[in-house]
Amino acid sequence: MKAKRLVFSSERCVETQEFDLADEPKADEVLLENIISLISPGTELAMFTKSHVGFADPANKYAKYPFKAGYAAVGKAIRVGAEAKAQGIKEGELFIHRGFHASHHMANIRPDQWSMFERVPEGVDYRHAIFCILAEISLTSVLLSHIEVGQNVAVFGQGMIGNFAAQLMRASGAKRVVVLDPVADRLQISARCGLNKWQMDPTDPDWKKKLKDMTGGLGCHIVVEATGNPNVAVQAIDASATYGKVLLLGSPRGMTTLDLYRQIHTRGISLIGAHAQHLASAKYFNSPSPVQIVLEFIADGRLVVAPLITHTLPARDAASAYQGLLQKPTEYLGVLLDLTQW
Repeated sequence: MKAKRLVFSSERCVETQEFDLADEPKADEVLLENIISLISPGTELAMFTKSHVGFADPANKYAKYPFKAGYAAVGKAIRVGAEAKAQGIKEGELFIHRGFHASHHMANIRPDQWSMFERVPEGVDYRHAIFCILAEISLTSVLLSHIEVGQNVAVFGQGMIGNFAAQLMRASGAKRVVVLDPVADRLQISARCGLNKWQMDPTDPDWKKKLKDMTGGLGCHIVVEATGNPNVAVQAIDASATYGKVLLLGSPRGMTTLDLYRQIHTRGISLIGAHAQHLASAKYFNSPSPVQIVLEFIADGRLVVAPLITHTLPARDAASAYQGLLQKPTEYLGVLLDLTQW
């Protein structure tokens, strides 16, 4: 069969490409007709703008053009292999998967650690359930922080990853979660997600004093940097209390300078890389899987998603979606693509 997908053919250029897909699934496969996908404003924009760190390395096999975009989608099962049927998978059911922005996807029911095949829970809007893929990334910071009940947390950046990190830290027992972002609209969205009590603009000249005041003079035991901006990472280190933990959740894109002696060494700060690949380590979780945790949190309302959705656009208007995320960050945040409209 012929299917369609979005491809970055070159820097800041997205095109629709036809590709061949098997008509019938193998025994352990399910053919999905995709309904919707979610743009990752971190990874995808880095690939779209050629700012991903991998482009500078000729040996990097991921960061190169043409690039098949997307890793969060929901599809309807339209053909089910024999083994998948035996496991109770039925035609017409909706599944979340880490496929491309494409009209169709062939999913394996035995996904490896990087793929995913999860049924949309009954009664949950699939437009909300899809966010579990990004929320799982945010959960990395919670798991690696080993947060204790009653600790103070600060999260720099209130894009989707930072917003989810803050919500998950709160759900994990944080006493206070301070969210910081210079974009007022993003703080308003965070407020609608329940993160309305402790907010601030990190460009305020008095931000350090105000942050300490917000935490009752104790400072923050855990600080999450969720922007990927190296200069903000320096701020995050400065925001930490003595013996605090600073987690680099946003993938850093660029270089910075640190005074290791004064900023890290003498203050006993732990600087932790929180790349999502660490979720593959059984050291940090047993059962259920991280994606099942956040999916359950979405289902029962502990993780609020709806305020993050700012746009739903046809797949054919993908160029407008990426340009909007780049040029209008006060308006565009959670952007869904309707994969039924090409």
